[in-house]
Amino acid sequence: MPRKFFRKWAPSKEAVLAPAFMRPFAKWLAHPNLWHLNRRSVSGGVAVGLFIAFLPTPFQMLLAAIAAVFFRVNVALAVAMPLLSNPFTMVPILWVAYIIGSWLTGCTVTVPTTGITFEWVMTQLHVIWPPLLTGLLVLATLSAVISFFTIQFLWRLNVILHKRRKQKLRARGLGQPPL
Repeated sequence: MPRKFFRKWAPSKEAVLAPAFMRPFAKWLAHPNLWHLNRRSVSGGVAVGLFIAFLPTPFQMLLAAIAAVFFRVNVALAVAMPLLSNPFTMVPILWVAYIIGSWLTGCTVTVPTTGITFEWVMTQLHVIWPPLLTGLLVLATLSAVISFFTIQFLWRLNVILHKRRKQKLRARGLGQPPL
C-alpha cells in the first residue's frame, strides 16, 4: 500500500533527468535509493525534507534535493516536504517556534498592547531571533526524528499485516495457486 501510494505521486528518475540542464547531474543522481520506494529511502526522504522545511532559509527545495542525494534517500519526497512551510503555515510555525525557543532559552519579549507590527518586530529583532532560531531548530529536529520513526513503524506494521492476511488466505485455501 505505501509503495503504491508513493509511486503514484513520485516522478521517475527518467522524468527528472529528461531536461537537458539535468544531464550534468546524472552521475550524482544514479544511486537507486534516490528513486526506489523502500522503507529506508521513504522515511529518510520525509525526515530530510521536514528538517529543511523548518529551517529559515531560501531555496529549501534545492537544499532538500542536495541533502537527499548526500544521505541517499528518496529525492522526490525530500523535495516535496518543504512545501509544508508555505505562506499560510509560516506564521503558526514561527509562533510555535518562538514559544518553544523562549521556553528553552528563557528570553521573552513583551508584546505591545497595540499589536505586533513590522516596525516593532524590526526593533525587537535582536531579542526575538535567538529563541526563534532555537525553536525552529528544535521543531526541525523533532519533526525529522518523529516522522522517520513513525514511517518506519507504519511501514513495518503494514508489511506484518499484509503477511498475516496472506497467511489467513492460505489457511482457508484461497491463496493456493491453480494447478
